[in-house]
Amino acid sequence: MIKKTDGDSPLAQSQGQIVLERLMGSPKKFVPAIALIILAFLVGCGSFFSVGAGVVGVTFNSITGSTAAFSQGMYFKIPIITAVIKFDVKTQREDIQADSASKDLQKVKVFVAINYHLDYLKVNELYVKVGKDFNDKVIHPAVNESVKASVAQFPVEEIIVKREDVKMLIEKSLKDRLAIYNIILESVNLVNIAFDDEFNKVVEQKQIEEQKIKTAEYIKKQAEQKKQATILEAEGEARKQELLRATISKDTVMMKWIDKWDGKLPTYMVGDKTLMTIPGGKQ
Repeated sequence: MIKKTDGDSPLAQSQGQIVLERLMGSPKKFVPAIALIILAFLVGCGSFFSVGAGVVGVTFNSITGSTAAFSQGMYFKIPIITAVIKFDVKTQREDIQADSASKDLQKVKVFVAINYHLDYLKVNELYVKVGKDFNDKVIHPAVNESVKASVAQFPVEEIIVKREDVKMLIEKSLKDRLAIYNIILESVNLVNIAFDDEFNKVVEQKQIEEQKIKTAEYIKKQAEQKKQATILEAEGEARKQELLRATISKDTVMMKWIDKWDGKLPTYMVGDKTLMTIPGGKQ
């Protein structure tokens, strides 16, 4: 007779677990293997780096301190030991306000816009010399110094008139300063030049006075021209009368008088209210 039970005994359950562990293996044995797989994956991924278009990747070896520059492509590196820093080598624009003083010590603010790019063959040298923040360390100070040195060569009144000369001096000075750090200057634009408020008032007043002087000179010139025209007109009239006197004789005058005579003799009133008629006429 078979005895029916509601469940397996604890002994049977323990034996079943032992059999299962023998078949599947202990889960603890998989932990190191899984960790090794993950580590290998991470190391494999960290062994390569890519560089896109218009970008240069600079590698830095933390053990040897050596650097190298890489252009567009896929490259191998030593994980953990080698770091990759990427630099944009396309044309970039920087807008800077530079405070300066003219030759006659007037305050001048120059708003400069520059276009530049990094020398892609020597980006690693820039990284070694300056680092990633070359804008604040190199470009801004160089622009300020170039503007100050150039503006100081001109009196304040000539800065606007000789704007192109000021720009050329700034560009030459800035190009030399940036070239030291392998930064290539493409162009310089003087967006605006501003002066001190007091100087602006002086210039405005001077312009008003100059305009008054020009107006007075114009009026004087007009008066002189009118006077000269009057003199010429009078001289012309005098010359005309002179020519008439030279060409008209007594006979000519008589002929003109006869041509205009209506055939009647003139009658005159004398003092005693009597009429006197020239002989040949009727009273």
